[in-house]
Amino acid sequence: MQKPWMCCHMLSALDGGISGSFMELETTEALARSYASIRSAYQADAWIYGSATTKEFVGPYVQSEAESACDALDLVAKKDAAHYIVSIDPLGEVGWRSPTFVRGGVEAHIIEVLSEETPAAYRGYLRTYGISYITAGAHTLDLAVAADQLFHLFSIRRALICGGGKTNWSFLQQGLVDELSGRTCTGPQCAHRCLFL
Repeated sequence: MQKPWMCCHMLSALDGGISGSFMELETTEALARSYASIRSAYQADAWIYGSATTKEFVGPYVQSEAESACDALDLVAKKDAAHYIVSIDPLGEVGWRSPTFVRGGVEAHIIEVLSEETPAAYRGYLRTYGISYITAGAHTLDLAVAADQLFHLFSIRRALICGGGKTNWSFLQQGLVDELSGRTCTGPQCAHRCLFL
C-alpha cells in the first residue's frame, strides 16, 4: 500500500468540540488565525473531513426523484487539481452543489469516500455534478484502501485530517496518521482551553 503523508490538524475544545459558541471568542479567533497559518505551512494537497463536519459548511443531501442511479464504484472527475477536499461519507449524506468548494480561501476539487453500501442514487447525484468519488470497503470503510486510492488516482502526497473526532479516531485506529499537529492554549484568558490536536 502507498498512501499520502497524513497529519491530523485540529482546532478544538478540550471536550472534543470543533464547533460551537467558543469559536466566536476573541481568544479562539487568535488561535484560529494561528491554526490557518499552520495549515497553510503544511502545503497539503488535500484536507480530509468527516461527513458531519462537511455538512456543517455544505448542508445535507436531499434525494431528488429526477436523479439517475449509478452503479460505478469510482469516478475520477479531476485528477490534476491543485487542492482537494476529501469527504468521508459512507452513507452519502453531504449535499454538494458543485465539483469544487472554497475553504480557507483555497478552491479545491471534491472527492467523496464511499462504501459499497452507499446508495446508487447518491453516486448518480455526484456524477451529475462532476464530483469525484471512490469506494473503500463493503460494509465499513477501509481507510487504508481510501488512502491508497487518493495516492494513486489523484496523486495526493500530503493530506491534513481536519475532523471531526470520529474521522480523526478512525484514521488513528487504522494506523494511517504520520503526525499530530499539537499546541494547547491553557492561559487564564482562555476559559475553553482550546487546543490543536
